[in-house]
Amino acid sequence: MKLVSVMAVCAGLVCLSSQAAQVTTQPVLTYQQAKSVADKAEHVIASHHIGGVITVVDGAGIPVIPERLDGSTLANSELAPKKAHSAVAFGVSTATFQQKIAAGNVGMLGNPAVVPLPGGEPLKINGVVVGAVGISTPDGNVDSEAASAAVSGFSGH
Repeated sequence: MKLVSVMAVCAGLVCLSSQAAQVTTQPVLTYQQAKSVADKAEHVIASHHIGGVITVVDGAGIPVIPERLDGSTLANSELAPKKAHSAVAFGVSTATFQQKIAAGNVGMLGNPAVVPLPGGEPLKINGVVVGAVGISTPDGNVDSEAASAAVSGFSGH
């Protein structure tokens, strides 16, 4: 009986060791990276002397950094995380959706994950989406500028 148990355990270890070779890794967004992204966005928003909300999410759309700046509105608090979630879900800028809808693809509006407003940008490491930033201020141009600045230079290192 002991011999059978030992053989079963050994066989299980052999299976586990062969499966371990199949493990893959994927880059992830760290808190420090997310904080750096948010800081860049905050700098741009502050230069315009307006309030707003900055949300940085990880690859699963979970907030890592939620920042509410002085002067932000309820709408900003609602839109920033939605923009970030939309950007991470599709791996593209939310401004892309705005352009597609303007070109006549109004069917996109039927998808609740689509936020067709500027200010949502994916964060990528080696082409892999690891998170996103969502910016909402009273001015859509500032949203776009802050989101672009936030992701510029993001290398994931």
